[in-house]
Amino acid sequence: MPRSAACASLLLVLGTAGPGAAAAQDRGPVELQRVEAVVSTATRSERLLSDVPIRTEVLRNEDIALRAATDFSRVAELINGLRVESNCQNCNTSEMQLLGLGGAYNQLLFDGAPLMSTLGSVYGLEQIPAAFINRVEVVKGGGSSLYGPGAVAGVVNLIPEQPVRNGGYVQLGTDVQKGEPAWSVDGRGDLISEDGRGGLSLVGQWSRQDALDFNGDGYSEIVDKDQKVAGAQGWYALGDDTTLRANYLFTDETRRGGNRLDQPEWLANIAESLDTQYHRGGVHLDHIVSEDADFTLGYSFAHIERQSFYGGLGEVETDPTSPDFDPAQLDPAVPGSAAGTAFDQYGYTVNPLHYLDTQFNLRRGAHALAFGAQYRRESVRDDRRNGAGETLARGERETFSNLGVFVQDEWTFSDRVDVVLGARADKHSALGDAVLSPRVALAWQASDALKVRAGISTGFRAPEVFSEDLHVDTLGAEPVRIRNADGLSEERATTMMFGVDWRSPVDGRLSWDATASLTDLRDTFVLSDIRQDAGGLYQVRGNASGSQVAGFETNLGWQASDTLQLTTGMAWYRSQFDDAQVIFDDTADGGDTVIASRDYLKTPRWSGQAQLTWSPSPLLDAYVGLKYTGHMHVLNNNTASLNRSGDFWVVDAGTTWHLGQGDRHWDLAVGVRNLFDQRQRDLETGAGRDSDYVYGPRFARSAYASARFNF
Repeated sequence: MPRSAACASLLLVLGTAGPGAAAAQDRGPVELQRVEAVVSTATRSERLLSDVPIRTEVLRNEDIALRAATDFSRVAELINGLRVESNCQNCNTSEMQLLGLGGAYNQLLFDGAPLMSTLGSVYGLEQIPAAFINRVEVVKGGGSSLYGPGAVAGVVNLIPEQPVRNGGYVQLGTDVQKGEPAWSVDGRGDLISEDGRGGLSLVGQWSRQDALDFNGDGYSEIVDKDQKVAGAQGWYALGDDTTLRANYLFTDETRRGGNRLDQPEWLANIAESLDTQYHRGGVHLDHIVSEDADFTLGYSFAHIERQSFYGGLGEVETDPTSPDFDPAQLDPAVPGSAAGTAFDQYGYTVNPLHYLDTQFNLRRGAHALAFGAQYRRESVRDDRRNGAGETLARGERETFSNLGVFVQDEWTFSDRVDVVLGARADKHSALGDAVLSPRVALAWQASDALKVRAGISTGFRAPEVFSEDLHVDTLGAEPVRIRNADGLSEERATTMMFGVDWRSPVDGRLSWDATASLTDLRDTFVLSDIRQDAGGLYQVRGNASGSQVAGFETNLGWQASDTLQLTTGMAWYRSQFDDAQVIFDDTADGGDTVIASRDYLKTPRWSGQAQLTWSPSPLLDAYVGLKYTGHMHVLNNNTASLNRSGDFWVVDAGTTWHLGQGDRHWDLAVGVRNLFDQRQRDLETGAGRDSDYVYGPRFARSAYASARFNF
């Protein structure tokens, strides 16, 4: 048996996994005392988790708080089969991998609305504070039949808390990594009207971290970052049958990585710097027509403005005492100087998004019918500027729109069999013809303990501006941009899934589930090797013949007692192109190296996680967690090599004390993350580093502590 397979199998035998690892049932330290969750993501209708026909995984607020997760990028790592991978050594942009596919293949929802815009998805995972998340619902498999373009690998829905009483909390936390503390302050206040017809929540978070240099080469691996987030959400019952909901969230973030952080970006050898203002929100009207009919109307928006810098001086000597120092290279007024080039590497991007959504639900006997229409319009304006803020070149103004209509029938075929039939038609502005996305799913309650699920779902991606286009990789100080090939076609996917869920019939303390999947992608988007012309370094996005992703996930949970819980999960995914793709070719520059591969890069076949939770009294919760990432293939453009990474075992541990009585009490938490400092050791160094050659755990060993006052 390969080492990776043996390691992942060991996780399953140990019986210790993350709280969100298991599917189709509620998880957590005190699972047997919980009320079963009501979920809505899989079918856009509210169902008990155990009754929903399509496999849904849930991570609750209590599980997030136990692990002291501060933003969604850390929250996502608590779910089996869902990975967060860093994509840039300079600025720490990250993506969420689901079903063995990269971040561009899954759709992130905010309370059911796809508000993660093209630009927002570049750094968006870290820009969503955990304070705004009450629970996370994950549905894997093609979701375009309900949610339109982009929902190829699945959807992840972030659902905020609905306040039920006056109160809130304030919290102070720190996370010390390599001797440098990162600080965060967050809080929430809820107010309910005296008649109970309305409620308002105000939330906010501030976080600050200094840059960290892991390998001592003078260039950061963790960015210098300052982030402020504020928002509000409210609801009001206009009548017994009508409710109005509204929300708004604002994020202001500055981040910078590279070197010479005390100098302007154009005087650094390498700098990636972003100043982002991110607005998003919406309003929804819910109306109950009768016992058998209701509808929802909604409008949501996102608007981002970003000032950016990608580049720098390169390998120019900046030390005046060095014999190689040339002051002319640091003078932007000197023609052809490195500073003159860097001075013109700024950018300004605006990315507005508007989303209209309507759905009508009708119940007729054994059928629950849903009809809906959604309209999404997004624009991208991306200009090149200089260090004085002057516009040097007006980039293309891209505008994309999509109109989708869908129908779905949840058919209770019998007391033990549920069938979901659905289809959606999308007309995207970048495509000549409409795209049809059908779905069928079946759930069979074979016995009181065993449920069997099967389904076929579809998804597609349209050829528009992508998030990776707006995060500019750098090779040394030279930006690497992406161009779409002429005639780029949409990418389509079909996913077949089969799974079983079992729960011990006597006391429900033991549960197990397993799911096998096969995703077939046609006209897969691929990036070429890095090329160069008069416009600089670039890659071309084109269509490959296709690819396949075969996968298997399994989870095991055991409530050993009222105070002790063990859960475990492992996942195996093989992501391969049908034909080998050229990912490196330097023959045009006089070299003799050509590298081709069928494997997806930065995608491990084996992963898993584990957790032991102990709650001996209402005053104490403790956990030990383990996250395993198997080896993966990573391309290094500097060494012209396709490397195989090692395995990573990340161990976390922590405890929380609950001090006080009732609603007014303190929560004091301490713990350690990545206890054995498992991370990449062959980091690129110096001004010529390949910023894309980064993989594995994103953070070094750290100790954390927080104090939270609830009222």
